[in-house]
Amino acid sequence: MKRRGDANGAPSPRVFRRFAAENCTARRESRYRRARMSSRRPSALLALALVPSLGCDPGRAEGMANAAEIPAEATATATAEQPPPKATTVASTQPAPEAVRWPARPTGLPKGGDHIYSKSRHLWVRPQPQDSGSWLGYLSLGDAVRVAGGDAEEAFAGMGSGRYCERWYAVEPVGFVCTGELATLDADDPTVVELRRRAAKRGAPFPYRYAESLHAPVYLEPPSEQAMRGKEFAFDDHLAAIEAARRDPEAERPKQLVGVDLSPAPPKAPALLELPPHGRPNQAIIHMGSTLAYVDRFQHAGRSFLLTWDGGIVPQDRTRPYPESDFHGVVLGVEGRLPLAFVRGADIAMWRLHEGRLVEDGKLARLAHVELTGVSREQDGTTYLETRQPDRWVAEGDVTVARAVEALPESVSRQGAEVTWVDVSIVGGTLVAYEGDRPVYATMISPGRGGLPQRGVPTLDTASTPTGTYSVLGKFVTATMQSSSVATLVHAEVQYTMNFSGPYALHGAYWHDRFGEKMSGGCVNLAPIDAERIFEWAEPRLPDGWHGMRTLPKSHDFGRPTMVHLHR
Repeated sequence: MKRRGDANGAPSPRVFRRFAAENCTARRESRYRRARMSSRRPSALLALALVPSLGCDPGRAEGMANAAEIPAEATATATAEQPPPKATTVASTQPAPEAVRWPARPTGLPKGGDHIYSKSRHLWVRPQPQDSGSWLGYLSLGDAVRVAGGDAEEAFAGMGSGRYCERWYAVEPVGFVCTGELATLDADDPTVVELRRRAAKRGAPFPYRYAESLHAPVYLEPPSEQAMRGKEFAFDDHLAAIEAARRDPEAERPKQLVGVDLSPAPPKAPALLELPPHGRPNQAIIHMGSTLAYVDRFQHAGRSFLLTWDGGIVPQDRTRPYPESDFHGVVLGVEGRLPLAFVRGADIAMWRLHEGRLVEDGKLARLAHVELTGVSREQDGTTYLETRQPDRWVAEGDVTVARAVEALPESVSRQGAEVTWVDVSIVGGTLVAYEGDRPVYATMISPGRGGLPQRGVPTLDTASTPTGTYSVLGKFVTATMQSSSVATLVHAEVQYTMNFSGPYALHGAYWHDRFGEKMSGGCVNLAPIDAERIFEWAEPRLPDGWHGMRTLPKSHDFGRPTMVHLHR
């Protein structure tokens, strides 16, 4: 198998080298020092809303569900608790071996040529110019894909079957998309211009901004006072509580305002769009504990509102914004080497030798990492691990260690030397990404709350993460996920989802930063930065402009998908 690279087959600089340059020179102070996470509820398994009957459920979940035909093959998890302060990483002083290589991710639309612009949540890319049967991938609101060869006339493939599908075009790199009410070739269409502004930001760890819903209503236009009074519970009391909190910011807030952002939004009006049914919000209430993805804030009638990703209008004071975690893993060969110790749970002590005994000397912050030498020693019944920091040790029980595998799993080695795969330790809460036998990235993850599966008990019943070796079945820039047990609980537009078995997936988790701990309903939670990195690295690459894809469709071979190996 030829390694992905430029037109001549030569590998171009890979994403992990770029990640190191972007993220290791300076880090912003974690917003978790200033903000709290809410939703202290158990997670349940959620299902991709656009994929029937899957799921990684949070016991209290989030967002606006998408009702559409999609593959029964993706899922995710959710739970949010107040995290301790974020840590800074302990840097290594060791020389770095050769860095991993990777083709650069897309930076936008190609210059010139014709594109099809989506006005739908799911604009399907079909294997044939017919509006039924299988699909290869899809575009979402504001996405755009280049027509084959950049020439719409040459790419024309046939007439459609109605107003939603009027004319078929071949698109790059493969497949057919139909224009009509759901899509257009007109880049200057005012609706397209606004949807492009709102579209998910692929390549950013947070494609949208996110918040927890406090039973927030969804309006389709800026509401009148009468509309708000008729739709919102205890409306007058709620506004009075907001006013009191603003008059005395130091006073204890009532429960419904804890963690709520009461800052005024910019005084501007949102652009109201006439979208087809496939592009509009389809939920009147975002139930308590669910989440929403939003793209803008604005003022109306003396109140601040959020504009959701799909054009819903939600009172800001009925939500709690999620702070954005800046935790991420280590680019091996650039930022560090294995074995690596990560700190999960809380800050820990570091130790040094003094007169033949280890004594406490300093702290290592939660979510920090430090390289290990592989040397250990016992003292008073405790095992200590030597770090590559001069004369510094950590207690083995205080850290989780990411190590290189001693041998490739048989199911992975059969795929050949070029295979890409991830090794996930459920008990350890770690993930190491590999190219063949070469580890290229290491980080902490959050597996299912139930840990390892129990013999004879379905993993869904115990919120456990399945063991075994699987292939990535689908890749989605964002995907709304719905609880498999509580239909009203939804996580909106979960970033960088890659399902690998039934309802189980690797995906970002914007609702917590408890990485290394058991948090999910069974899926593998990744920090948002890690989720984006692994998504762009994993094979096959999502085509430019596409929002989601099947990686193993019978109608087209996108190349060998990345494998997922999960074990104790």
